[in-house]
Amino acid sequence: MSDYLPPSPAESWLLGGVTAVLQEGIGQQLGYWVGPGGVLSHDDGSGNGWQLAWLPGGRAVISGFDVDYSTEREVAQLLAGAPPWVPAPAERAGFCFWWESDGGGWRCAAGASDPGMRLTGSVEHVEERLADRVWERIPEPDEDEDESEEEELDEWAYVEGFHRRLEELLAAAREQRLTDGELVPVLAFLADPQEQRTAGALALAAQAGFTAGSRLPWEAATA
Repeated sequence: MSDYLPPSPAESWLLGGVTAVLQEGIGQQLGYWVGPGGVLSHDDGSGNGWQLAWLPGGRAVISGFDVDYSTEREVAQLLAGAPPWVPAPAERAGFCFWWESDGGGWRCAAGASDPGMRLTGSVEHVEERLADRVWERIPEPDEDEDESEEEELDEWAYVEGFHRRLEELLAAAREQRLTDGELVPVLAFLADPQEQRTAGALALAAQAGFTAGSRLPWEAATA
């Protein structure tokens, strides 16, 4: 068993899916995409990435590769001990995990862990990476004003405000009640008003199952 296991597929879908919604909303690449059929993909543009796919019965598979830290493995190695429903990765892969709906958690082939799984865009760190973008966009102080400790604290408060808004957005997505009321305040931290594409982001949120009346991919896969 690997010494590292990804977050649950539901949590991965939430964090990566919301990031994909924000990506659609600002028109700038954040590295996450929600595709049809319950597929979440990550690609950092440098050959590192992974794909999470939901399968019938509430099952899921995640596989991927890190160009610096992964070792490409043969399909027979990746899927050793896997049940027959686990598909072979479509592209080269250094890691592959499968998820049963019986609550047993992620499973993988025996052998050495692939460090690429932890390093390649793990959804565990998306909030930190989004906050880094917010730090870069903190409004510049007026040239006539001297920088002070109070002003520095205001910058921290600004980023803390983003974290609060992001948590509200994640909570709404988790509870399938996401609206523009939660989305727009987060977009405001990440892009100028003329760059924001709220309608497209809300449409993707519905596709991902984050809005009222929509279906989450594992619900569709179980039905």
